[in-house]
Amino acid sequence: MIVCIAVAGTAGTWALVAPRTDDAPAAEPSLRERLNFGVVAIDARIGGDRVRSSGTVIEAGEGLVLTSAHAVWGATSIKVTTGIGILHGRIVARAPCDNLALVDTQPRLPGLDTLPPAPGTAAASSALLTAVGRRRADLDSDGDSLLTIPVRSEAAGLRVRFDPVLAPLADALRLDGDLVPEATGGPILDQAGRLVAVAQVTDSARAKRNTAIAWTAVRRRLDELRPGPRRLYVGWRYQYRCAGRLNAYASADHPGFRPGDARLNAPVPATRLPGTEDLDA
Repeated sequence: MIVCIAVAGTAGTWALVAPRTDDAPAAEPSLRERLNFGVVAIDARIGGDRVRSSGTVIEAGEGLVLTSAHAVWGATSIKVTTGIGILHGRIVARAPCDNLALVDTQPRLPGLDTLPPAPGTAAASSALLTAVGRRRADLDSDGDSLLTIPVRSEAAGLRVRFDPVLAPLADALRLDGDLVPEATGGPILDQAGRLVAVAQVTDSARAKRNTAIAWTAVRRRLDELRPGPRRLYVGWRYQYRCAGRLNAYASADHPGFRPGDARLNAPVPATRLPGTEDLDA
């Protein structure tokens, strides 16, 4: 029960509110809070390069994060930074033709959040949207690591080749503003904070930086997944197609990349962090 007491003072009247009791409903998290626990930074070691991208939490309880396949293709270690802490990451599924990858985080920590999807299809033309990502996988960095970029949807339902080396995306959105490479794999939100699409960006000079894949298309792909042994996922159709394109992309952009590091549906070794060696046992 909430008790309000009116107290007169020289400057007017104030209302003092007693602390909320245990049976009172908890306040709904703000959009900023949901983004802080629903968008992660991904730091992948590919060949001799360190590739930074973002990810969208799709299963908070299972610690599953969706990101762009090209940003983790051939990674020999993955570090995932959330609003809670820095976690290990491993790739448990890939859809090369759709440039999607699913990352499993360890250890399991409570507090991750998933963003609600927008109803219906992708955003209409000229709709005002927001691309969200994280700048870096570093909890000790100064300032807010969340990155928000206002954009508008120019067109939806397109077939777009955003990088000439990679396969064209089906059901893509073209945006009227450029995104930064660190935002790839992060969510594109409507004005109500609901998922509309997932950003697809590279740091290659040959690529476009204003492309996203509609969440409705991503959701259809996720619905095809089936858990297999060792928490790897199987069931994505054509999962072995387009792998050659991503191998070519990684070979051109990341010196030291080896095709053997990009085995489909194989776990990536967890990143060892100081003081967490026992978690890898």
